[in-house]
Amino acid sequence: MLDLAAVKRQLNEMAREQIARRDDFAHRIAEALMELRRWDDSWEQLTAKVARSKTSWLLADLTEQLSARYPAPTPPRPLTVLATDGSQIFPDRHEVALCYLLNIGIVALHYGTGERPILKSQPYLHYREDDLYERWGGRKVLVNPDIVSVRRHLLELETLVGLATECNMDGRPKVALVDGTLILWRLEGMPDDFSTRAVQRLCGALSQLRALSIPIAGYISSPGSTDVVNALRVGLCPYDAPNCDRCEYRDELASAPCAVIEGITDQAIFSRILNRGERTQLFGSASRILEQYGEHRVMFYYVHVGAEVARVEVPLWVARDESLLNLIHSAICDQAEKGNGYPVALSEAHERAVVRGRDRELFYRMLEETFIQHNLRISVSLKMLAKRAPGV
Repeated sequence: MLDLAAVKRQLNEMAREQIARRDDFAHRIAEALMELRRWDDSWEQLTAKVARSKTSWLLADLTEQLSARYPAPTPPRPLTVLATDGSQIFPDRHEVALCYLLNIGIVALHYGTGERPILKSQPYLHYREDDLYERWGGRKVLVNPDIVSVRRHLLELETLVGLATECNMDGRPKVALVDGTLILWRLEGMPDDFSTRAVQRLCGALSQLRALSIPIAGYISSPGSTDVVNALRVGLCPYDAPNCDRCEYRDELASAPCAVIEGITDQAIFSRILNRGERTQLFGSASRILEQYGEHRVMFYYVHVGAEVARVEVPLWVARDESLLNLIHSAICDQAEKGNGYPVALSEAHERAVVRGRDRELFYRMLEETFIQHNLRISVSLKMLAKRAPGV
């Protein structure tokens, strides 16, 4: 029996803590906005201080005033918006055969032409030895979820290139969108041989889009990144060349001068600065993996699409071309408006890519039936048999 009186006491305590947390958050936000204004006219000095600092955080590279805002241009007509998204069925050693499936959602939406959209998915079954093993630190290892996820990310981009080539029949403006980051964060800490091959494939795909003059952007909804806030934290440090490893407050971090805005995200700041349709300045990312990207090094900005402030990532060649940058900006805001707050092309690509639990069950049932039809030996682990057996 539930002791409702005890539950009520705990709920009241929870509510009091939520109120205290809300008040603390409001104070931190106010401090962060004050810091942003303080450095607005001396942003170059902050940039230099960031360059001198040694921190364990990712720091944004500033390119102009922190308060800079750019309204969304009017999207051109005609316009084609291309998008891909992916999902997967990971390899399962308890199943009939070792394999995995990547499913890519493919979308092309044409505006101002009357053409029918492209809305489809393409499955890719991986079962050959080259599919199932990877060179990893000089060894040959069986693929794991991290490797499969990187492969899916690369396949999304390469499929997007194929779609762009297919739709590049005329001179109309086109943009290419992917859901999520263009930065292969997963590669940091992975063996050099694997990460180098992955970056080469990614840069190859981006080079092809550049040759087609089709700008690409990674769209990140509800971003939790703190690159800009971290730069402001460096600005709060009393030392000219901050070094977090030697910080006198390292044993009592809550007392550090920079702690006053800790826990605040970039989105929280810019949601209070940007108006609907506006974007921030371009920021550079300090991710180490980007050192291998060359001309495709990723820049990012924040944009108010109406329902939220999203993070948008673009390659350096898009960032340096004002017409391509404006095309991405206008298309994303237009897409978010059409999609009730989220780019409609990405939403459609996700719906066609997603592999649900029922799909996974059907896939393995088809795999088993196919093996039986071809008189192939099947072997399912006792663990999997136990999962399939009805409980008593």
